[in-house]
Amino acid sequence: MSAPDTQPNPTVGGNHDAAAPAPKASTRQWLGLAILVIPLFMLSTDITVLYLAMPAIAADLTPAGSQPLWILHIGEFLSAATMITFGLLAQRIGARRLLLCAVAAYGVASLIAAYAVNPEMLIGGRALLGVAAAAFTPAGMILVRRTFRNPKQYNVAFAAYMAAFAGGMAAGPPLGGLILEHFWWGAVFLINVPVAAILLIGGPLLLERNHSDRGVRIDAPSVALSMAAVLTLVYGLQEIATGNLSALSLLSAAIGIGLLLMFLRRQRTTSAPLLDLALFRNKTLRLMLILIFIGAFGMATADMLLPQFLQIVRGLSPLQTGLVLLGPAIGGTAGTMLTPLFARARRKGLALAGAMATTGAGGAVIILTLPGANLVRLIIALTVISVVSAPFMTLASQLLISAAPEEKTGSATAVQDVTASLGMASSLAFLGGGVLTLYRRMLSDRADAQLPEEALDAAGESFGASAAVAEGLGGAQGSQLMEAADAAFTIATQTGYGAFAGISLAIAVVLVLVRRQVRFG
Repeated sequence: MSAPDTQPNPTVGGNHDAAAPAPKASTRQWLGLAILVIPLFMLSTDITVLYLAMPAIAADLTPAGSQPLWILHIGEFLSAATMITFGLLAQRIGARRLLLCAVAAYGVASLIAAYAVNPEMLIGGRALLGVAAAAFTPAGMILVRRTFRNPKQYNVAFAAYMAAFAGGMAAGPPLGGLILEHFWWGAVFLINVPVAAILLIGGPLLLERNHSDRGVRIDAPSVALSMAAVLTLVYGLQEIATGNLSALSLLSAAIGIGLLLMFLRRQRTTSAPLLDLALFRNKTLRLMLILIFIGAFGMATADMLLPQFLQIVRGLSPLQTGLVLLGPAIGGTAGTMLTPLFARARRKGLALAGAMATTGAGGAVIILTLPGANLVRLIIALTVISVVSAPFMTLASQLLISAAPEEKTGSATAVQDVTASLGMASSLAFLGGGVLTLYRRMLSDRADAQLPEEALDAAGESFGASAAVAEGLGGAQGSQLMEAADAAFTIATQTGYGAFAGISLAIAVVLVLVRRQVRFG
């Protein structure tokens, strides 16, 4: 086995002089963190609240083909495509200035999405939300790392920052359920506007002063290559994943791969690389990137399927669905705040492996629970998964970011978020496209042969489309279609959780195998 990399302690916020104690943060700086995590919480709720709102959106805007998938993750794809650029831009114009601009753009994008009148307008609003999120994330992490110099305080601040993100993702369904119970689906976006206003008012007063470096150069060809590579590759692969194996989709995927290779080649040759490839020489950073991608890939599709399953198959209202997911929401936030305990563990690799093994076991329990859907057992299993998996993702992010020099925090954060975003988006494109294809096949197998072909095709457009089609058919045909749709969606959701459980167990095995080769702290 090879020796571990010699790197600074990855549980602290940057490289500090060991002889001089790092200064502790002031009350004002803690208040700055508090005002920083509020919009991060709301930003991350948008990722999961949309899963809950999709049945209402599908009924109102009637998206067709791959449009539901684009609505779900166009923001994540564009975030991935622009994140690296914003990581460098945060150095050039200053993290605080970029963050405040991003929050303003996020508020405008939320208004566009809230009042969308067709799928294309909603996709456009979601796209702008993704770009704004790409600017916010590296800027926020730079401010956290620059503000909290004391190692213990940095661990707590980092955990709190990530808890806001994890808590927002977990709280999206219950918060969305409460909103959807009383308002139309656009209100889940509209709530972001006053939150953005709070940060725009309080940010200049409480956040660290702006530090800009006009000497930082941004290579325009690298920016164009990175964005074009991600978008063309993702478009091609998503169309292929949803069954559209056309010349255009194949060509788009091939062009994306070619542009990605050109981007990497330019980063090695240009004097102002957009992405410092030297970061990837760090073994800890490389491993954490792989594990974050795989973890996000396994988790995203399962998170997307469950809220829709509870509404479509079990017939729960959005509020009832949100209440079912409230336990996991609290568990995810609490689990993230337990990360400092994992950071102090002597055998972090084994501790994280145990957490992921438990996560995989929880996924298996959900597979067995779904057909009968005993809600108490389902809530317990989901809460356990949230508690034990949250420290893994948080500590993996902390190890990755802290393995980089402080001046590369923006780039390291961008790489981490691009990896997580691509993992989630790839999951929705491939696993999501796969389970949608499985759903259509199971629906066709279980549907009455006398059902009109056009009705069956319409019911298979999305998971929530069957209700509207069944209502139009009425009578025995409508009832039979709903029975077939419920059975098909149950199998599709079990398949999504089967992938989640298998991937979680695979991560646990990897952590055990590499625990002596990689520095975990």
